[in-house]
Amino acid sequence: MTSPDTRLQIEVWSDVLCPWCYIGDARLEAAIKDSPHADRIDVRIRTFQLDPDFPAEPTPVVDYLSAKKGLPFEQAEQMEAQVADLARAEGLPYAPNHPVQNTLDLLRLVHLGNEHGVGWQYMTAMQAALFGGADGAFEPEALVRLGTGLGIPEAEIRDVLATDRYADAVRAEHEEALALGARGVPFTVLGRRIGIPGAVPTEAYGQAIVQAWEHVDA
Repeated sequence: MTSPDTRLQIEVWSDVLCPWCYIGDARLEAAIKDSPHADRIDVRIRTFQLDPDFPAEPTPVVDYLSAKKGLPFEQAEQMEAQVADLARAEGLPYAPNHPVQNTLDLLRLVHLGNEHGVGWQYMTAMQAALFGGADGAFEPEALVRLGTGLGIPEAEIRDVLATDRYADAVRAEHEEALALGARGVPFTVLGRRIGIPGAVPTEAYGQAIVQAWEHVDA
């Protein structure tokens, strides 16, 4: 029998522009909500930059996929449409051919969010803005607005954006994920015992939570 003070930590490695992270994060949240231990589960977001060489200028995602994977534009467009359908099936907004760009600044802000206890919320808010088609989702003013809405001081957000603060932390968490066996994201680790690669169904997250909870005091 677990102690009333027992808590389960779930760590999620994610990148803002990863649609599977957007979908997986929503499924994990639903599984946690359905758990009888929901009030004793802590989610900590970790960062994993999928493409450090991604340009700083916004690029339509279909153009990016076509160039990155060497696919005909029509095939990349079809791939994106399939992901959009999956997101919408989860009740998530998904704008077709939304812009994407380098996420280092956004991931550095996630680390700032973790310092204030709202890193997970900051990541999911950024995802919702990006995939929902919000104008200027990568622009500093949009990032400031999202962060201050979560209680992060504006001055701290602007300081991160003006410096390279947390850049080493982003790289370190990327390496940590690789050491744990991740080859992409989302990568979810429950209680440092169970690892889940990819965006699995909500039911699978729920089963993993049950399994992890059984060993939480072990």
